[in-house]
Amino acid sequence: MKKTELLQANLSKKDAFAENLKLKTSGFWSLWFHYWVKYRIKAFFCILFIFFVSAFSVFNIFIAQQITAILTAESLVNTLNNKELLALIIGHYVTDPEIYEALINFLNSQEQSLDYQLINQIINIFYFSFIYYDGSQITTTFLGIAISRMQWIYILISDIIFLVLFMYAAYSLCGLISEEVHTDLKNKLIGALLIKEIDFYEKRTSSEIIEIITKDSKNIADQFKVAPIIIIYILFASFGALGMLFYIDMIVASLMIALMLIIFCILLLVVFLIANPVKQSLQKRSKVDAKIVEKILAIRLIKTSGTWKEEISDFQTNNNQLNQYDKKLNFGISIIPAIVVGAVGCLALSSIVFGVFVYNQDTTKLITVFSSFTAGIIVMITPIFQLNTILQSISTTNNSAKNISDICAIEEKEFNFQTNILLSANHSKIDIEKLSFKNVDFAYPSNPDKKVIKNLTIEFEQNKTYAFVGPSGCGKSTVTKLLLKFYKNYKGQIFINNKYDLNEIDTETWINSIGYVDQEPQILSGTVLENILYAKKSATTAEVIKACKKAKIHELIMSWPNRYNTLLSEQGKQLSGGQKQRLVIARMFLKDPSFLILDEATSALDNISEQEITKQLNKLFVGKTVITVAHRLNTVKSYDQIFVFNAHQEIAQQGTFEELISVEGLFKELYLIENSM
Repeated sequence: MKKTELLQANLSKKDAFAENLKLKTSGFWSLWFHYWVKYRIKAFFCILFIFFVSAFSVFNIFIAQQITAILTAESLVNTLNNKELLALIIGHYVTDPEIYEALINFLNSQEQSLDYQLINQIINIFYFSFIYYDGSQITTTFLGIAISRMQWIYILISDIIFLVLFMYAAYSLCGLISEEVHTDLKNKLIGALLIKEIDFYEKRTSSEIIEIITKDSKNIADQFKVAPIIIIYILFASFGALGMLFYIDMIVASLMIALMLIIFCILLLVVFLIANPVKQSLQKRSKVDAKIVEKILAIRLIKTSGTWKEEISDFQTNNNQLNQYDKKLNFGISIIPAIVVGAVGCLALSSIVFGVFVYNQDTTKLITVFSSFTAGIIVMITPIFQLNTILQSISTTNNSAKNISDICAIEEKEFNFQTNILLSANHSKIDIEKLSFKNVDFAYPSNPDKKVIKNLTIEFEQNKTYAFVGPSGCGKSTVTKLLLKFYKNYKGQIFINNKYDLNEIDTETWINSIGYVDQEPQILSGTVLENILYAKKSATTAEVIKACKKAKIHELIMSWPNRYNTLLSEQGKQLSGGQKQRLVIARMFLKDPSFLILDEATSALDNISEQEITKQLNKLFVGKTVITVAHRLNTVKSYDQIFVFNAHQEIAQQGTFEELISVEGLFKELYLIENSM
């Protein structure tokens, strides 16, 4: 492949990887929009189902009006056909001369029932224009079809059934989207966290990060289950119900809208006022949770120091302070449900008050307004009760969305994809013939004014062994961190083969080319086989066994009941320090890198274990370039070159063990101190 083609392929790969991990939104509402666009087919049907739910809910208002009208008309027919009742009301309510005369004639006649056409005329003029009475039953017309009272009741039952089915479908789809969102958020978070530079973790506690991955992502996912349905339903149902109420009576509906706007503004004001206190509460809670994790991690220190009583007291003090703050905050948050309940009562009362105010002289119209508006209010009130939960948690959810967005806001440098022709698309290893530092200065991002490496210029040649020694804090381990690409903000240059800058090399390719053994062996929860395969997942079982034999741990593994399928706990707590280090060395034998970095790999071991591990490491070193950070000078006697760092983060001496021990200087001082102990 040509250089330009490979460059373009790597850039395209970078863009695809970046888009998969980045989350360019902050806040729940923008997150909602982002994911509903992403899962637009499910979202479309969800909106469609919610629309049907709203439509059937609003249609209930119309059905209530029709049934109420028919019941009123039936009562009127019974009254008009009862001469005694008719005689009592005829003078008070009938003002039309023709109808009055017809009713008087009926009272004076021997007929037992009034002419149905006259009854229909009375109903249409004084009560409902859409009622039709044919002498035997009363009906209303819908879409050109005459429908009786019982038929309307059947329609109402069918309407409720369809409403339930569509509501179930809407909640099911929102639940599916919620699970997709939860999975995607956690995938993005883990992806973003694993490519973050090390300084990111130095600024944040483990509990804070874990809380964002677990709690914050779950908060948002839970909101996706209910918030979209409630909010969209409120929009559809409220506007639909208000439209229907406007159709029934414009004056009363207008007064109710004015009342709803006032209530809505009050709710927005309360939510705005409690947003910052809620954020502060979450921050305080995060600190308390961090204390819990800290105490669990430091349980051995607490037990051996006998300070558990002080730790319990300290935690209770912090937790009680948080409790007091949350109690005060609770009074503010509790205003929201109080306002919602008050709003429901006001809306229910408003139909009566406004109806009486407008139609106090028209009893029939008042009955229609009461029945129809009560049904409309029920349609609007149902989601308002659920909205209470959303309003109380929206500040928390917004904070969760911001936390996730901050982590997923990946900087360009964090991708660190190679654009040089050196690298192939499958991240093959690099043949490291020479590695050189040229005038390198470095300060940790957390303390940029304090240099821990000053003007470092050194070279490492292939198949040679090098050691860094010196007092604590002199920068030995920092050099290895730069080689591992933990930090990229150094000044100067680190060259590979005098040709490629380390920062231009794809991180995955570089890490595939080197091996690293830490002071604290990193053991993952899983089987022994899985732990060793972590260095080279394509390796066969035979290759793993061969590597373990070289590391002198095969016999130990075979003595366990489950052998290579033995489950190891977190950090391999059931293993000794030497056993864990042998597993790590087995990984390196399996990976077989040409370049090895060891950071005080034997410092935590006893003398016997150290001697045994050193023997295995020496076998591993054959034919490799090795850089070791050493705390015990006796372990580097055979090294080709030793660099002695002083307290000023500078190389004070360099040479072989024999050369350095034969002259006065820092190395000899350290050696004499070590051997006098």
